[in-house]
Amino acid sequence: MPDIEIARLVDRFMRRINASLNAKASTFDHHRVGPHGGILLLTLAEIEPARLQDLALIMARDKGQMSRGVQALERKGLIERIADPADARASLLRLTSEGRETVITLEHAVAEAIDRILTPLSDVERRALKALLQAV
Repeated sequence: MPDIEIARLVDRFMRRINASLNAKASTFDHHRVGPHGGILLLTLAEIEPARLQDLALIMARDKGQMSRGVQALERKGLIERIADPADARASLLRLTSEGRETVITLEHAVAEAIDRILTPLSDVERRALKALLQAV
């Protein structure tokens, strides 16, 4: 049976991260990508180049919703489409240089938000948490 307490704690942790990022968004979200756009960019950075349907599957979004998000980020110059060498009919998505810079900014913002939340933990506890997160 799933552990409800773990679910509650993880959910609370995620909400605290989200609230912290939203509170500071004006200091780092210069392209106004918002939470969904930020997650899309961070996910693409991990798997690029990628097909739209692969990105939608990983992010658990429908293809239409993902397509609109990608188009918005393309208009901002953060994502570009390139020809798929394996299939001339398809295209792959990848970050532009501006998109890569944005991902670095987002990663730092997330790291700072989490660092603030983890302030009560000792260095030993942080290392233990890191090891647990790497295990899952």
